[in-house]
Parts: sequence; structure tokens; C-alpha cells
Amino acid sequence: MLYDRDFNILTENETALSAKAENYKRNNLGKLGELTPKVISKYHEIKPQAMYHYESLFPNNYLHPDSLDDKNELRKIEQEFKNLLNSDISERKILNYINENKHYNLIASLFHAGYTFGHHGAYLFKEFEFPTTYKADYLLVGKNSNGYHFLFIELENPTGSITTNDGAFGLTIRKGIKQVKSWDKWIESNFHSLVLTFEKYRNPRIDLPNEFRALNKTRISYAVIAGRRADFNDNTYDEKRNLFRKENIQVLHYDNLIDSFHLFQTTNNY
Repeated sequence: MLYDRDFNILTENETALSAKAENYKRNNLGKLGELTPKVISKYHEIKPQAMYHYESLFPNNYLHPDSLDDKNELRKIEQEFKNLLNSDISERKILNYINENKHYNLIASLFHAGYTFGHHGAYLFKEFEFPTTYKADYLLVGKNSNGYHFLFIELENPTGSITTNDGAFGLTIRKGIKQVKSWDKWIESNFHSLVLTFEKYRNPRIDLPNEFRALNKTRISYAVIAGRRADFNDNTYDEKRNLFRKENIQVLHYDNLIDSFHLFQTTNNY
């Protein structure tokens, strides 16, 4: 679970407020069943955030857009993360910083790193299990008008053997790529087994959509995060583009993560 409570269980007050919100919406429908922007805004103001979790596909992994409203807090997290990256830091310490502080939006910001899903529903899973075999550092599940899509994420160290002198991928990046290729190979043969993991998190009131049961590789992407912007040159970006084009694996540096997180200060959605 990402949070300190189980969003499959609502308090009496949350249930009452949800009923109040539904009554307000029902009593303010237009002649054709339409809702004015003012009514919609008031409806969302009355409806408790917990109900959005409760009604979602994965209540305890749902990312509510309201968490992007506090721009001062986002700026504070961004600066903390920059300071962390500028210190002697490892992949494990980065994971601990994100998970222990519940700064999941640092990872969720990857929805803005060239992907076109998440704005119709966003979910994050940490240490996502491939049954009995692997664990992804994170999985982002995002919805757009064409359904659900999956982004499996591997974090590597921000320092070390990131690239070679001529800009080719170094040992650290190659290690991350090897890892996600192992995931991809497993998924090719065992995607049906992922249902076991998704079922652990699923809303018991909602069935899993077909995207979670039938393999469609066009819905699956991978990201490896390693190094800093200074480690990348033109040759690195050539290699990065070729890998993304051929295998849908995106190699990013941690400054890309800062850039995408910075966008949250100008947007209110994933």
C-alpha cells in the first residue's frame, strides 16, 4: 500500500459527504441532464478525496490530482530532491527517500516524460512483483481514451559508470537495460500471471479490464533512470533514441525526472 490507510473502507463522515455530493449533483442537473462548470466544481468540492480512491480500480494505489494543488510543497520536494542528487547518493537511498516520505509524485511525473496516458486515471505500484521472479522498482498504470497502459521503471545509480568516454551506454545503464529486457521476456510468456499481482490490489467492487488480462505489447513501456544530464552527449542520445524506437525502452537521467516533476508546478493532472 502507498498510504497509511485502507481506502476500501470509508468513514461514516466520508460516506455522508459522498451522498451529499451526489444529491447536490442530481438536484442541479440542467434540462438536458447537463452540469454547469460551477456545479461540477462544487460537486468535487463536497465529495471527499477518499471516495475517489474508493471508486477507483486500485483504491490504495490511486493518484489523486489534488496532490498536485500545493505548488509550494511541490517546489520544496523538488529542491530537496535536487540536493539529494547532488550528494553522494545511491539508487537504494533514492528509493528510500521517495518511499519513506511518500513523494510518489516524483515517479508519477514520468507521465509527463513523453507519454500520453495517465490523464484519465493514474496509479502507482512500488516494488511491483512479477510472481516468484522479479520486482520492478515502480509500475505506473495510466489511462487515456484508449484504455490502460503500463510503464515499468528501473532506477539505477545517479553516479558511476553511466556512459563511456565517447558517450556509449556504460555499465550502470547497461545493467538497467538488461534488467528490463528480462522483465519483457518474462511478460511475453507470463503476462497472464500478472493478474495474480493485480488482483491483490484490485477494488473488490470492480472487475479487472481486459488490458490487465490479455497481452498487448503496444500498451507496455519501460524506463531506466540513471546518471545525470552531464553524463549524456550526442552519441548517448542517438543510442537512447534507437533503443526506444526498437524496444520501447526509454533511458532517462535524473535531471529528466526533475524536469518532468517541475511540470507539476504548471499542471493539475497526470
